[in-house]
Amino acid sequence: MKKHKSARECALFLLEYRDRTEQEMRQKLKEREYEQQEIEETLSFLKEYRYINDADYAEKYIRVCSSRKSTRQIFCDLERKGIAKALITECLEAEPVDEERQIFTYLQKKGVTPGERMAPEVYRKLTSALCRRGFSYDAIRRVTDRMCREDS
Repeated sequence: MKKHKSARECALFLLEYRDRTEQEMRQKLKEREYEQQEIEETLSFLKEYRYINDADYAEKYIRVCSSRKSTRQIFCDLERKGIAKALITECLEAEPVDEERQIFTYLQKKGVTPGERMAPEVYRKLTSALCRRGFSYDAIRRVTDRMCREDS
């Protein structure tokens, strides 16, 4: 297969559309059948000129997604994109996610009124939905207990 672009040109073209992690870029270049040495040289160039930086990527991702995703969901997304667990943990500590606020907002959106008790079947349904989104049962319980005690 004859390639028309160098790996560097291809990488820069890919970065025009969205930021990528080192692993994502490596995978994209492998899919386009570039030689391993050319891929490594391209990645070195991209890192040297800060076109790709996993720490910056993780910080930006957390900032953008922290209002709609749980800590667990963000952690899994970043891990899947090839960012080291230690780096993800460090970034999450620097920019914590307000999960309780998200849970509160979700419950209000679903019609839960502060100060009113939820029917057991409604509670189970909402708790299950929140758990599937990566929120811990403890955080869900704290918010629902607080909501039931609040006067509206």
